[in-house]
Amino acid sequence: MYELLSHPLEDGSPVHPALDDVRISIRNRIAVDGYETHTIVTANHAGTHVDAPAHFIEGGRRICEYGTDELVFNDVCTVDVDVGPGDPIGSGDIEIRDCDLLLIRTGFESVRGEDTYLRDNPWITPQLIDNIRRNFRGIRAIGVDCISISNPEHPSEGEMAHIMAFTEEPEYGEPILILEDMKLMNAPDFIDRVFVVPWTILGVDSAPCTVIAEFQV
Repeated sequence: MYELLSHPLEDGSPVHPALDDVRISIRNRIAVDGYETHTIVTANHAGTHVDAPAHFIEGGRRICEYGTDELVFNDVCTVDVDVGPGDPIGSGDIEIRDCDLLLIRTGFESVRGEDTYLRDNPWITPQLIDNIRRNFRGIRAIGVDCISISNPEHPSEGEMAHIMAFTEEPEYGEPILILEDMKLMNAPDFIDRVFVVPWTILGVDSAPCTVIAEFQV
């Protein structure tokens, strides 16, 4: 069985407050033109998207440089975290195990579409990223059900968390990817594999993506 862990991109999809709104409009109509087309105007970090190192690291890998096998995850761990609006998520708030994809489910998805989802989301501390990079090197990606791993009220911590996820250091191993604005509310308890399928756009740092979970009934 399969389940989408990504939200569809739509006109007015929630985006980080620093980004332009998503605008999708019909351009041609069958009744008038004989065919239908749409114009899509979006930031590359709108909707469910995957952040790659080039988002914060000069010369870092861009999402189009990742091979298909690097975007398939065979050991997925979903962790529920009890946090409220604006709360940090630190090492003491989450029990991590070895896996290759760590999904952090806060339940904040329940207010997606409200202003608080964009401006008062739970956020991941740099210390948690440091712990993951140092002690759980099998983790290749982290996913969250929030608009971002950073919070607008804590920009320096958000910047540092991204940099620590993407930097290449001997004690850290390979950089990790970050999946934001995920659809985790109805995610299966046990997931066999996850496929991350980003838009293929040459030159951009990161991209909107479709995330597919494969699981047994």
